[in-house]
Amino acid sequence: MEYDGAGFAGWQAQPGRRTVESEVGSAIRGLTGEEITVHGSGRTDAGAHALGQVASFRYPGAVSAQRLVGALNARLPADVSVLDAEEVGEDFHARHSARWRHYRYTWLDRPSRPALDRARCWHLHRPLDEVAMAVAARVLVGRHDWSTFCSASEPAADRVREMREASVIRRGRFVDFDLVGTGFLRGLVRSIAGGLAEVGLRRHDPSWLGRVLEARERSLAPRTAPARGLALVGVEY
Repeated sequence: MEYDGAGFAGWQAQPGRRTVESEVGSAIRGLTGEEITVHGSGRTDAGAHALGQVASFRYPGAVSAQRLVGALNARLPADVSVLDAEEVGEDFHARHSARWRHYRYTWLDRPSRPALDRARCWHLHRPLDEVAMAVAARVLVGRHDWSTFCSASEPAADRVREMREASVIRRGRFVDFDLVGTGFLRGLVRSIAGGLAEVGLRRHDPSWLGRVLEARERSLAPRTAPARGLALVGVEY
């Protein structure tokens, strides 16, 4: 599914707050008449978007997977859309069965503020050096302890993750940072994006990002990038 995260307090259901999980759950309840637990592949932050979020649930009805797409979209708000559906085995779980997740962070570097993309990028008035940012991002590939960049609330014994790809490319006035990894800790991509912005603005040299990564010290973390520039692009199983 895809969704515009601007109007949500994130994926995960929270009492009294509008979330993607609660909207999807409500649509399924409207279709089946039952309370059914929905499992998302990842818990996107408040304001973050998804191009390829995956969710799984057990459905006792007779509606086919393809008909389920239209049935759910008829019940979902305009800022959430189911793109496809398929039947899976009993052992499938959207989060636990995932092998790799792909996130993208996007900046816009121009003097004028954006009108059309204001909720889908981090606007910076000064030009970014995307070449320096790409050099800095290379150090992210591999298996690392991400203590510097993840939320302090993450268990210390569970902060090691493997990253398969890390790249920075320019698309006109937009700069994209793509990160593919086995799993993502809370705040990880946005914190790294904040560091890459420091490099892109030439406040630090590219090697600085590797030094703060290896320090494994949260107090050295750069400012966290705003959620509006973040999107879950896809999940591999």
